[in-house]
Amino acid sequence: MARIFRRYESTIYGNYRKAYLIDGALTGVVMSVVLLLRDWLAKSPMPSPENYITELVLAVGIFWSSYQYRKQLPEGKVTLKELMLLGLGIGVVSAVVYGLWTWLRCGVLNTSLVDYYNHQRINMMEAAESSVEAKLAVEQVTRYTAGDWAFIGAFRSAVMSVIITFFASLIFRTEKAPVRTTGKVRNKK
Repeated sequence: MARIFRRYESTIYGNYRKAYLIDGALTGVVMSVVLLLRDWLAKSPMPSPENYITELVLAVGIFWSSYQYRKQLPEGKVTLKELMLLGLGIGVVSAVVYGLWTWLRCGVLNTSLVDYYNHQRINMMEAAESSVEAKLAVEQVTRYTAGDWAFIGAFRSAVMSVIITFFASLIFRTEKAPVRTTGKVRNKK
């Protein structure tokens, strides 16, 4: 089996856990503030908490953090694995912060946003189809709460962070992990 899969030695050069906690929290706060500013400056809020503006901020946060992390390491050595762990950590932490902000905003600060989001989602669904399944889905959307919208926004951010992290890791890595050399497989006698 060892001949089928190549095994790589992996060296972690920095403290990526501390970096993803700090940068992830910062990215989540910036995502929340950008969405809040966009809603204040526009005539109406975004149709849902998951949108391309927050994903753009997430991408900038992951790319910026990956670059800064690589820059602080000795000789700028960083592997794909280390950057993937950093980016995924940033994505999860920022998704949690953004989800908590969405829950706080929809559930406490402005409870009318839940009805607004529900109405916007129903309008999208009714335009697409008017079958029995669509009517059942509309009924389900009318029961969404602030927690549901927080989960939807956080989950989409977390999923998008996987894609963004992959590209950031490919761009900013400087070290390729060497193939681990192991002894020959012994035959059983």
